Amino acid sequence: MELLRGAFGAGKTAPFLDPALLAWKYDEPRPDWPGSRSYAWMAGEEIAAHACICPATYRLPNGREITGSQFIDWAAGRRVVGAGGLLVRKLASMFDVLLAIGGSDDTQQVLPRLGFQAAGKSEIFVRVMRPWRQFRTDPFPRGWKAGPRLARNWLWSRTHMPDAPARWTCSPLTAFDNSHEALLQAPVPFPASRRTPALMNYWLRCPGAAISAFVVSDDSGPKGWFLLSRIAGVMRIADLRVISGEAADWEAAFALATRAAYQDPLGCELASAATIPLTAEAIRRNGFHLRKTDPVFVLDPKGVLLPHMPVEITMIESDAAYLYTPEYPYLS
Repeated sequence: MELLRGAFGAGKTAPFLDPALLAWKYDEPRPDWPGSRSYAWMAGEEIAAHACICPATYRLPNGREITGSQFIDWAAGRRVVGAGGLLVRKLASMFDVLLAIGGSDDTQQVLPRLGFQAAGKSEIFVRVMRPWRQFRTDPFPRGWKAGPRLARNWLWSRTHMPDAPARWTCSPLTAFDNSHEALLQAPVPFPASRRTPALMNYWLRCPGAAISAFVVSDDSGPKGWFLLSRIAGVMRIADLRVISGEAADWEAAFALATRAAYQDPLGCELASAATIPLTAEAIRRNGFHLRKTDPVFVLDPKGVLLPHMPVEITMIESDAAYLYTPEYPYLS
């Protein structure tokens, strides 16, 4: 798509424009949105603006459910002034709320003018797994900084390997089924998007990354899950949830996810995101370093989500779980 190539300065082989990935994220039916998720604002026969929705149903602590979406691949041409904003307003009419995380400087200036409010933050944490392999597979020309960076990342990689209490375990699975329904639907004490087996399996089919799933259990039975994604040497904890409000339980689950990631011999760097303090602290306690903080913007004309912020948002809910830039792959 030429509009996206021009807007993001991407080449014809950019991974996010791979035809198989575009077909999956735009058109493959998913249980919460069976139709196309790619929307365009047209100027005659020309696409003036484009965006892809990432729908979600957010469950509030009081049990109420509201519809929402993040939007990705948002781009506008120069022919129709304001086409990008017109498209976003159209998308907003389809949901209770819209969310956007970070974006370019221009995007962060435009969003408030469209009615979005900054209402939280998304913190990206990184743990260096294999610094020498990372050094050898990093194509970015770092000049004299390459040596000091390798030394720093080697030190970071020496951070203690996290360990969960013996009563905590995780087990891999190839797909979710009806036996996982109760676990996926169990409430948590903060706003979070709803999961179903069919939605989890849609994410597992992502052609843009190798995604693996695990169920987390303690001695009382299943307590949560996590998804790992890997593209080349970049690994991410794409999704993780524990049916608990206890910090120690989340710390244990992130420890299990970290150890599982290390079983992949190609992983050089492991990243995870947090939008609520509970998960941010659990990630820090597992030896991760904060590398980036982005604002979370919310368009909420009816005031249904803003009073309950922050909301849990994981990487799999947008393209953050599989977005990859070969020229600059690593955060650390």
